[in-house]
Amino acid sequence: MRDIAVHCTTFHDWSPGVRYAVQLAADAQAALTGLYIGDRSARPPGPPLLVEEMAAYAQDELQQAMLAGRAFADWAGRFGLHDARWQVAIGDAGAALGMAGDCNDLLVMELAGAPRQRATLLLAEALVSGATCLALPENCMAPGRVMRAAVAWNGTLASSRAVHAALPLLKRAQSVVLLQPPSVDGGGPAHRWPLGRTAAQHLAAHEVPMVATEYVEGEGGIAAERLLAAALAHRADLLVMGASVERRRGEHRFGRTTAGLLQRSPLPLLLRH
Repeated sequence: MRDIAVHCTTFHDWSPGVRYAVQLAADAQAALTGLYIGDRSARPPGPPLLVEEMAAYAQDELQQAMLAGRAFADWAGRFGLHDARWQVAIGDAGAALGMAGDCNDLLVMELAGAPRQRATLLLAEALVSGATCLALPENCMAPGRVMRAAVAWNGTLASSRAVHAALPLLKRAQSVVLLQPPSVDGGGPAHRWPLGRTAAQHLAAHEVPMVATEYVEGEGGIAAERLLAAALAHRADLLVMGASVERRRGEHRFGRTTAGLLQRSPLPLLLRH
């Protein structure tokens, strides 16, 4: 994993999620790009003088954001990261995050720093665009290093993509537990890895330090609760899983299991669609 980007919702200070991304990049010896997205929305209604004042304020904020790169790099250096970059995008946040996902191995996003619904929507848009996303819960205090990881695999292409994307982090972990439904082992070709082997065999082939395989039953919210309980029981500091995202009424919505984990998990979630 060479290139990581983190969505920064502010440039005045650095949130726990940005600190997590810095520590993760330092541990993985990867470059990190801090991405700030300036909003270029339509002119708001109101008295002309007020509108002009708001436009001038927004322009000043944008100029300050563009000058924040040095401060970001200096701050990241305190955590041992010496390849920290700063980028400011202007326009639609979903499109900007999608482009960042195309240019980086991992996109770190906090489910905080903005209205929760908005942050979750941006995460869904980034995933649908093909990005590998690491979603951080609000006020995440997890260390930016993957020591123990849990991998949720259910035979879907999304879960296979997530495992493949997470391999650089999983190989550096001390222990990894595989969580899968009981039907996978005897479920035939549809529940096997694309290369014809099981998920456990695939992880072993990549020298991932697996310590156990556990079987987790249930669907929707029940599956989310049981996956989370199993991951916490193994003291995991990262949960890897495929994300189910559907488009309904012009919006992207998560499947019940993914939504349940995003709502409840105190652990960072590495997701692929």
